[in-house]
Amino acid sequence: MKMNYSIPIGIFIFVAGVAVFITSFFSQILEVKIALLIAAIGLIASGIAQLGQAQEKKQDEERHKLVMEKLEKIEKELEKEDQPKGTGIAIADVISSGLKYYTEHMAKPKKEDEND
Repeated sequence: MKMNYSIPIGIFIFVAGVAVFITSFFSQILEVKIALLIAAIGLIASGIAQLGQAQEKKQDEERHKLVMEKLEKIEKELEKEDQPKGTGIAIADVISSGLKYYTEHMAKPKKEDEND
């Protein structure tokens, strides 16, 4: 079974961003508060982007699965149509017709030569 770690990682990054955001309110220094708020916004945005990519990947996997199922159905239908029906008889008919034509045309010149 394939494990997909994108969703847990996205949730972790989002929660870390929220934690940094909350921590920024406890800072007494304005520059540190601003830096923590910027870092929090970056982490939250990164977590949301990671979750969005995980959702898109899941949808792509579902589409891929559907396409593969359809291709398998088409392949089975083509295999059913590809089965030859009586091709040996058709080949034998062609060969016998060819031999008959050959013998008829090869025999005629000999008869004409004898009549001359």
